[in-house]
Amino acid sequence: MVSVMRAARRGASLVELVVVIVLLAAIGSAVMGVVIHQERFYRAQADAIDARATVRDAASILQSELRALTPSDGDLYAIAPSTVEFRTTLAQSAVCTISPSRRAITIPPEHLASGAPLTWIGTQPEAGDTLLVLASDSTLVNRWDRHVLTSAPSRAGTCPLSSGLTSTAADAAAALTLTLRPALDSTIEPGTIVRIVRRARYELYRASDSRWYLGYLDCLASRAAPCNVVQPVSGPFAPSGIRLEYRDASGDPTANPRLVARIDLLAIAERRSTPATLDSLATAVALRN
Repeated sequence: MVSVMRAARRGASLVELVVVIVLLAAIGSAVMGVVIHQERFYRAQADAIDARATVRDAASILQSELRALTPSDGDLYAIAPSTVEFRTTLAQSAVCTISPSRRAITIPPEHLASGAPLTWIGTQPEAGDTLLVLASDSTLVNRWDRHVLTSAPSRAGTCPLSSGLTSTAADAAAALTLTLRPALDSTIEPGTIVRIVRRARYELYRASDSRWYLGYLDCLASRAAPCNVVQPVSGPFAPSGIRLEYRDASGDPTANPRLVARIDLLAIAERRSTPATLDSLATAVALRN
């Protein structure tokens, strides 16, 4: 009876344990191989999506900034294969009032009760920024008169309801005041369009991680260091991954910024996990000339 009970309680043999361990190891190895393969696949897919998004971002950024430029009016300062210096618009609005000295104007606030903003401010203007005032000469040809802001915009002023640019007392009291030099031309009247602009640059540069990025900086002569430090806005790109070609109205290449009518852009991004793999996007930006 005792021997029968002992036989019933008999455990697995050493050979059986070895076989089980070997099988578990084989199954585990196969599962890990699948997991690693799937991880690499999804990582490669995510990397490809990021690279394609990078070239689309670069194209979108440069198109939005450059499309509105008028090179014949000096909106392009300098052009190079991977660098472009231009006049970026910080704000735009319309004149509400003009001071007796013609050295100060008011413009409507950014947000109106009517919900139809007349003032747009993308970057807060500073003293030293350029104020462009739309004027007409004796032949009725439009031109932009240039003035310099002597201080940052302030709330010390009103945009009266009589100007037609505000509809509530709260809007009128929230107007912005701009002080400038030299004085406005005597022909400038309320309702005139104004823009505040600054020199800016997009460039392909190599960052501290040794990768290449599309960077942005702006320059203001009144600063202690006129140009700020370049900041990345898109990337990484391949070396020479931002290529700009400038063409005139006839479609011929030009090195004269005032003659540029179209900019052909080629953006080439490298994938982070596989730098040898590239994604590219070519597009053209037609300017306002």
